[in-house]
Amino acid sequence: MNMGLSSITHAFRQRLHVERFTLLVAAVVAGVLLLAPALAFLYVRGRLDPLLLLAGSVGAILAIRLFQVQERGNKGILLLLVAAVTLSFVSLPTGRESRVPLSMVVALLLVVPWLLSMLFGKPPTRLRPSSVNRPLLTFVAVSIIAYFWSLIFRDPILYVWSSFPVVQVAALVVNTLLPLTLLYVANQVSEVKWLRYLVGILIAVGVLSLTFYFLAPRIGDLFFYRGTRGLFSMWVAVFAYGLALFHKGLKRWQRGLLLLLVAVLVYRYFVEGRSWVSGWLPMGVACMVLTWMRSRRLFWTMTVIGLLYFALNFDFYYQNIVVSEEEGGSGTGRVELWMRNLTHVVNHPLFGMGPAGYAPYNMTYHREDARSTHNNYFDLLAQTGVIGFAVFLWMITQLWKVGRRTVRRWALTDSFETAYAAAAFSGLIGMLVGMMLGDWALPFAYNETIAGFDNAVLTWVFLGGVVALDWIASYADAGEARLLASVSPLQSSIH
Repeated sequence: MNMGLSSITHAFRQRLHVERFTLLVAAVVAGVLLLAPALAFLYVRGRLDPLLLLAGSVGAILAIRLFQVQERGNKGILLLLVAAVTLSFVSLPTGRESRVPLSMVVALLLVVPWLLSMLFGKPPTRLRPSSVNRPLLTFVAVSIIAYFWSLIFRDPILYVWSSFPVVQVAALVVNTLLPLTLLYVANQVSEVKWLRYLVGILIAVGVLSLTFYFLAPRIGDLFFYRGTRGLFSMWVAVFAYGLALFHKGLKRWQRGLLLLLVAVLVYRYFVEGRSWVSGWLPMGVACMVLTWMRSRRLFWTMTVIGLLYFALNFDFYYQNIVVSEEEGGSGTGRVELWMRNLTHVVNHPLFGMGPAGYAPYNMTYHREDARSTHNNYFDLLAQTGVIGFAVFLWMITQLWKVGRRTVRRWALTDSFETAYAAAAFSGLIGMLVGMMLGDWALPFAYNETIAGFDNAVLTWVFLGGVVALDWIASYADAGEARLLASVSPLQSSIH
């Protein structure tokens, strides 16, 4: 296709007797003349965000450059991570209050063409073999079925406001795009160096966000706020801690800096931000899982120290977490929300009420207290029913098995691969804890909103990385087996 376009352009230039540079200048000038009146009109009407225009221009240049280079799939994943954690201030308007984050746009530009290449590619793209494929694709299919199911079997007296159909489609895109992003990463990454880049970007942004938090919080909020919510703190801590514990190739000063970063994260989220449980509990659980994997003695030592700390500060944590949650309408109030949610699930048990679908039910039947569940498990049950919830648990079970297998395969190398496998597996456990505290894995449209894609996509990218690492190990094992098979006849002839 590129050769055909190049030959057409060459013939066109020859016919007009113009040089390539002249033709390029003419195209740019024509484009500016065509776009300038439209952009000026939108800006005067207040419908054009100059910052968005600047970011879009830079993004267009990067996209064009990206698709001109080799390994663009892997570099696209790096771009996705950067967009998620550093470009929270850039988003696309939807005509409603919610806005589409740039990371979601990048994910769509990566995943959709890849999916289309499976149908129309010559030859068609094929998925790498993995036990995660079937439950993940089934969950995507069930989410789509749940959407149409919710339209067909919607309660006749349900109050549906004008913007809800758009929000529901956006929620469906988020709930399917995030798992598909995992699948994309798992099928694109073929070399460990790309996982190194991902972890390097994450740790660098972790250091930057902490620096701005302590020195220039307003600037930090502008660049990092949305991307550093959710499970961001857990992923930074678990990879920094995992590298310090398992990567024997690191120098002592590098290991010391990583442990210092973990200590600052603990201070930031557990000491200063102790009232936000989602900021420190998943992080603490994941790091303790890593500690258990490295040293049982260290695990029990840290457990005793932690219990003593909680015992000495019990009144403070009780007042600032339990009591404040009750006063804010959470705490046991969440249990009431979950029970209320279950009453609607009973009436729509198979595929639930569709993406974001329980919001109209709350607004119709519980208008005086129409709140989200603040729990991903109940969100999933309400949106996809018993079938979708069971399929999601099936997917998590397979991710768990792949994670454990990958940890065992790389356990003896004491390398970056060992650290990544251990950290990603521990992060999976931390994610399961975080899902109980909020919609951090699949953001709910009326709580985190679709903008929550920024921080949620981190989890799916890094879990996709561990599936890719499992494939890399399998590929290496298969290559070694082929090598041994080719050598053994020679060895037998020698003997």
